[in-house]
Amino acid sequence: MRDVLDRAAKELDRVRRLPPEKGIAVIQEALALLEAVPPGRERDGMMALAYLRLAQLKQRLGKSEEAERAFWVGFSYARTSGEVRVRRFAERLKEEFDA
Repeated sequence: MRDVLDRAAKELDRVRRLPPEKGIAVIQEALALLEAVPPGRERDGMMALAYLRLAQLKQRLGKSEEAERAFWVGFSYARTSGEVRVRRFAERLKEEFDA
C-alpha cells in the first residue's frame, strides 16, 4: 500500500511540469492508483489534491462543468481528510470557483 501511495504522489508532483492535456491523463492514472488504497487520512488528502489539480487543469482548458465537478469532489475529500494544507488549498480554490 505504501508503494502505491508513493507512486501516486510522484505522479501528482509530475503534473506541474506537463501541459494541461497530459497533466489530466497523469492525474487520472494517479486517481486510479489511489482508488485501490483503503480510505485513510493520507489517501484522502491525496485524492483531494488530485481532484483539485484536475479542476484547475479542466478550468484552464475551458471545461467549466467538468472543472466544477472535480473541484467539489476534491473539496469534499479535503474537508474529510483532516489534512490542513490540502483543506487550505481547497478553500483558496473555492474562491475562484465561487467567482
